[in-house]
Amino acid sequence: MAEGSPGRLPSLGQDHAAGHRTYVGHLTEGGRLWLRTKPFYAPPTDELTLCLRTFAHIVEQLGLGLRAQVLDVGCGPGWLSEFLVRCGYWVTGIDISEDMVEIARERVADLQRPIGEGIEPLAEFHAMPVQELPWNDRFDAAILYDTMHHFDDEVATLKTILQTLVPGGRIYIREGARPAPGSEGERQLVEEMEVYGTLESPFDPAYLEEVVGRAGFSDVRRFVEVDELVPIGDVGGMFNRMREHVSYRMGRRSPETNVLIATKPLGDGAGAGFSAEITAGGSWHLDAHERLLVLEAHIRNTGDTFWPTGPFGHGVVTIGPYEPLPDGSRRELPRIALPRAVPPGDELVLELSVERHAAGDAEEIAVDCVREGIAWFSDLGSTPLVAPVAR
Repeated sequence: MAEGSPGRLPSLGQDHAAGHRTYVGHLTEGGRLWLRTKPFYAPPTDELTLCLRTFAHIVEQLGLGLRAQVLDVGCGPGWLSEFLVRCGYWVTGIDISEDMVEIARERVADLQRPIGEGIEPLAEFHAMPVQELPWNDRFDAAILYDTMHHFDDEVATLKTILQTLVPGGRIYIREGARPAPGSEGERQLVEEMEVYGTLESPFDPAYLEEVVGRAGFSDVRRFVEVDELVPIGDVGGMFNRMREHVSYRMGRRSPETNVLIATKPLGDGAGAGFSAEITAGGSWHLDAHERLLVLEAHIRNTGDTFWPTGPFGHGVVTIGPYEPLPDGSRRELPRIALPRAVPPGDELVLELSVERHAAGDAEEIAVDCVREGIAWFSDLGSTPLVAPVAR
């Protein structure tokens, strides 16, 4: 743990890396079975309902498209990785424990194929310390589910994760909060560190928010979890429970969980991994029904990053036609979905179309690629295609 971390439960000064590497070997047979089946187990546990709620929040809040690249940090036995793979994401799981990584690989290998119409599961797992991640500008999102408290230098860890994200990529952290000094919760964490030699050092909510910002993330937002079914007619009780959930924001109590979402800024020269070459041999012209303006275009991925496609969610790459205006701004026309994901170096040949009435009196229509919710490729250094409209 970094020196001067007042917002965390103190460590016991052990070799935490060794403790995490050997953790699985110290478990009972039942404990190892739990790793292979979690969160599903018979009979159902509280962990099952908690995970299903939380995993749903991750998918909902990040809003990623098909084949978005997701880094599962401290993936453990791959329970979250399996869920993300089933959603159609390209998942990379990392964990310091070889035993955990092997279980994660087996879980994904056992998935029934395909997971969707023509969609094969995509996942890779690596045993490595988080501060040795080798990637730059690769992932659309990094998820740390119940794992941040295991890392002994919070700022350095977050800076390494920041480096792996594409500009505009986001980090999702879901953590337990630091228990009150002298509480039963604190005693249990200390006992676990004594038995297994691991690091169990959760954060005060305000401190975790602070270090995420210090690591270079922007738009840091903190959330509380208030999931429950409320009986009809119990509106007053519902608001009382909500007040209890959020009262920690006023400093009156500590929450049970920390949930944060933050963004990697675009920065200077950001997005080098996302670039396109767009060419066409002619002009926009009317189709046979005189309803659409059409253009045959060649669009090549000239960057080093996979273009995810799918529903128009955050980070998905789309084609953005627009009318260039004299002041340098754009009059945006309806987006066009990519027919498939596009790996680096690949090229699409497409007949693009724009509704005639949407184009109006435009004399030129430009074509660019867009990372939805993040940036136009031309804002990241690519050159858009500008083609005349034949009248």
